[in-house]
Amino acid sequence: MSEKKIRSTFAKNGRESIVMSESEYKGFDLIDIRTFYVDAAGELAPTRKGITIRAEKLRDFIATLTAFSLAVEEKPGEEAEDGEYDEFVKSLPMEA
Repeated sequence: MSEKKIRSTFAKNGRESIVMSESEYKGFDLIDIRTFYVDAAGELAPTRKGITIRAEKLRDFIATLTAFSLAVEEKPGEEAEDGEYDEFVKSLPMEA
């Protein structure tokens, strides 16, 4: 059975929220990032939409999200200052 440790929530839209939680399962520390909805009782209930990663991979996941965010924000035709973005992306772990 899974024991919840830390939980953080932010509103995705008027009907759904993203819930991030820390848990343990079969000896593995896990991070769950899942879409929740408000059920008929007014409580947050989980959907099947989400991901679970090992807690030890959280920093790599955050680095990947950061690189993705920078790429989305970068306008076409503009280069990152002094190639910083390219160097940052090259430094990311590319494990599967």
